[in-house]
Amino acid sequence: MVARGLDTWVRKLTKQNMLAIGKVIAELNNLTGRDDTEINQLAEVILRDPNLTTHVLRAANTVYYNHSSSPINTVSRAIVLIGLKGMRAICISLLLIDSLLKQGPRERMLLLIAQGLHAATQARDLIMRQDAEAAEEVFIAALLFNLGEMAFLANEPITDENVALWSGDTRDRQEASERILGTTFKAITRALAKHWRLGETLQQALYPAQEPNAKVQAVILGERLSRAALKGWDSNAVKKVIEEVSRYTYLDAEQCLIEAQESAERAAAIALKYGAPEVCPLIPSKNNKVSVADPVRVTGKMLRGDAQLQLNILRELTTATAEKADVNTIFQMVVEGMHRGIGIERVAIAFIQQNVVRCKYVLGEGTEGWRTGFAFDVGPFGDNIFTHATANPGATWIDAAFINEHRALYSPDILEVIGQHPAFIFVLRVGDRTPALFYADRAECGGQLSKDQFESFRHFASQAQINLNLLSQTAGRKTTH
Repeated sequence: MVARGLDTWVRKLTKQNMLAIGKVIAELNNLTGRDDTEINQLAEVILRDPNLTTHVLRAANTVYYNHSSSPINTVSRAIVLIGLKGMRAICISLLLIDSLLKQGPRERMLLLIAQGLHAATQARDLIMRQDAEAAEEVFIAALLFNLGEMAFLANEPITDENVALWSGDTRDRQEASERILGTTFKAITRALAKHWRLGETLQQALYPAQEPNAKVQAVILGERLSRAALKGWDSNAVKKVIEEVSRYTYLDAEQCLIEAQESAERAAAIALKYGAPEVCPLIPSKNNKVSVADPVRVTGKMLRGDAQLQLNILRELTTATAEKADVNTIFQMVVEGMHRGIGIERVAIAFIQQNVVRCKYVLGEGTEGWRTGFAFDVGPFGDNIFTHATANPGATWIDAAFINEHRALYSPDILEVIGQHPAFIFVLRVGDRTPALFYADRAECGGQLSKDQFESFRHFASQAQINLNLLSQTAGRKTTH
């Protein structure tokens, strides 16, 4: 094997199959590490990937996150429920599992994923007793404890030359690491953690101090429990770790064992919800029966209209308004409903201020530059499709016949940013103001729009208008009291 040494392996692993996941993880870290991040920004990152979207909603609807009887149908609502850091943990977990399983699951890889999910659940349940805010950070650290080994397996086949890397003998394994890798899996994990900014807790858990903090202890205990349980819940290995857990939690050993087994059950359920049913039998839970009930419908391709999903999101909008959700959440839910529910490729909400319509919320392929480029004059001297729409608040369907008849309404700046496609526009009216508009088209699939889609688009936009008026009236009553 030519590649040897820590730097060589880190470059190799980050530039091959793990490159795409690394970029998304970096983006998630950037967004969730800032104080000014908005829900829609994180939602857009998730919604780019239909598979990630489906699994995020499945995870959000687990009992762990959703304690109500009402299913969560939108990513934006899920983020409000779980929080930015919690959603980051879910996304990184899902991205990692999905990426590794795509490499062609091997027995060792599946076992590592199972062990990671088990360790992560144990560690999160332990830290919840001391520091609930650290739960997701601890979950990620325990999940990725063996990241170096998982990344290696995703890129390199197991051969006669490297099989000693998985020897049951510690000394043989150490010698094989030095001879074959020129480093260790643990060192590779720490380097990848630094490269992808996965947090100090993971790095400290890999090489713990003499007196590690509570978060690091939880990760270490979770990881040890996940390995010991493979030998059976009544094994001496488990009893030894349970004694450490007892000292950590100040609970008696019997209670600690019961709670550890319950955590294992949760880990198996999480594996199923995360789209990895193959690993469920590999988690040594007391009872491997896992419920397959799923309130989130899997719709296959993201942009296939789904009438039931539309209805679910409209109901969720009503609930959000009753709970006095902020305007940003309402807007993001509507955009998501139009995009996923109706099946419209490109959707935007633009605010109208000082005679300029500027894009604020976007979803879909080809909308990356709309936040800066989507800025058009709708004042008295403007003459474009948006001045035409704002002159008549409500819904407008720009079809092929309209485009042929009004080509002058497509100014060079509009052609450059959004092109010339059949589209829907809805100008919102809140009180006596027209503060924003919705724009939607299907530029990526030939521009075909149907009457049903128009009615659904108008329904969503009208519902948003009703909800915003209700929120405005509520705010007005508060001001007068």
